Formats: sequence, structure tokens, C-alpha cells
Amino acid sequence: MFHRIRRRAAEISETERRHLEAAAQLQDYVPPEIQQLRAEAERARSAPAPLVDDFLPPELRVPSHDQLDGRMTAWPSPLVLDGEMVTCAECGTYRDWLILSTRDQIWLRCRAGHQQHETRLDTAWYNRRTGPADATHATFEDCLRHLGH
Repeated sequence: MFHRIRRRAAEISETERRHLEAAAQLQDYVPPEIQQLRAEAERARSAPAPLVDDFLPPELRVPSHDQLDGRMTAWPSPLVLDGEMVTCAECGTYRDWLILSTRDQIWLRCRAGHQQHETRLDTAWYNRRTGPADATHATFEDCLRHLGH
């Protein structure tokens, strides 16, 4: 009796045989919709990309840092570095500075127009403490006027 059961289990039933035949037929089958999508994707990849103008019109473009001679920002409050208040070497003023960043150097300019190089500051310090530029100017004097100096 057990031999007959084992023999039947070893043989493939008619249903299993039909299932395996259908699976073999469908193994390489690709639905027409998928073939169409693949063809469209291939055409899109092989077609040259259309040439378009830059995203922004020229009047809205901002120059990059390497196109500028420098950047400047107003610093109305006292400037404290290493626990010491910075004062102008010529007139003794300690507030209302213009901080200039140019050629990887930081310069301080007081309201009287005296400038001094500040070695304790660098461009990274300037970048951390200033926001985006609100305007660009053709000359240094235009920028001074814009900042009220």
C-alpha cells in the first residue's frame, strides 16, 4: 500500500504537467504595454536633449565669488575678538564697522575711513556671520554709499 502512494507522489499529475508547460511558455513573455514603454524609453535615451537657455535671465544672475573683487558688510555693534574689543588704530572707534572680505583677507573700516587688516579673522568667519548679498556694485565707492558710509 505505501509503495503505491510513494509511486504516485513521484509521478507528476496532469494538473502539474499543464502548469509547468504554461509556465515555460510564459517565461519569456513580455506584455505589449511593457514592450511599448521600453521602446519609448530607448527612443528618449537616444534622442539628443533639446538646447535651452540658462534657467535665469541675465538680469537675475548673481556673480559667483570668483567674479567679485570682494564682499562687504556693515557691523554696527562692537566687535569682540579673543575677549578683546577691537578699536580703530587711528581714531579709537570701537563700533560701526564695515567688514571687507577680499583675497582671503579681512579688513575693518571705521566710519572715519581708516582701514586695518584683521589677522584674527578669516574668510570662513566672514561667511559664517554674513547673509546673502543684497546688491552688487561696480565700484568700491558705490558699495560704501549703499551701506551708508
